[in-house]
Amino acid sequence: MATKQYDIQYFTAKVNGEEIEFRCYTTDTRSGFCHTAHLMSWKYDITDTKASYYNRTWERFEYESVLKRAIEKLPTDIRQSVYDQIIDHKAAEEEKKAEEDFNAFKSLHDSLSPENKERLANSGIQINSESDMKGVMGLMALMSIMQ
Repeated sequence: MATKQYDIQYFTAKVNGEEIEFRCYTTDTRSGFCHTAHLMSWKYDITDTKASYYNRTWERFEYESVLKRAIEKLPTDIRQSVYDQIIDHKAAEEEKKAEEDFNAFKSLHDSLSPENKERLANSGIQINSESDMKGVMGLMALMSIMQ
């Protein structure tokens, strides 16, 4: 039976007029999960690159570690260009998005009255994910309207 792949993402670089594309996906394992980077090019014959995890990764973006390891398998003359286009570019995008999210969150929080800030602080709400953050931002926007 085939292992279910999920969170599929594609990462592409163009070097010397040639497109180099990685298809990354996640699979479950008995004790955690595995990230795989599969090179979609026929020109370079490299094996899939895998990284197994028990809990969560500590990366700037999903698949960063496995992509770095996959890029190391490419010929040395193109590695840096692929690294710059995929790793550095995606990390910069994620940093910009995080900065924008932080500023939007801070702006909403700053718009709350001291009483609503206290209510929010004592609510027991924890933010553990991006969806949690968006939920709290929605709550703060509602609180701001109603004050």
